[in-house]
Amino acid sequence: MRKILVALIAVIGLTATAALADDRDFTVVNDTGYPIKFIGVNAPGDNNWNENELNGIMAHGGTVNVKFTKGDKGCTWNMVVGWEGYDSAVLFTDMDLCKISKVTLRYDRDSKVTSYAWE
Repeated sequence: MRKILVALIAVIGLTATAALADDRDFTVVNDTGYPIKFIGVNAPGDNNWNENELNGIMAHGGTVNVKFTKGDKGCTWNMVVGWEGYDSAVLFTDMDLCKISKVTLRYDRDSKVTSYAWE
């Protein structure tokens, strides 16, 4: 009986965790070759980029999970990425986070263009 109760509690815990996940939650992977100091995600029209998704510097190969709250609305979001040692940042607009679960940031040294691939 005890094993059944433990299994039931585990299933309830997993179900509650899945219910708390938001469809717009996504993972960012740094494949740029440079350390990143800032990642901000805002709704279109919100240009106040004061909330950093990072707790520190994200090294090349590092990842961060971006989580949404129920108060956040809509699927389309913008993302700003800033690199350590540089004052400039890159803005990615109109990202449909209802369709994206992973964003891999890339930098082409020849063209000096930052881009992302998504899954």
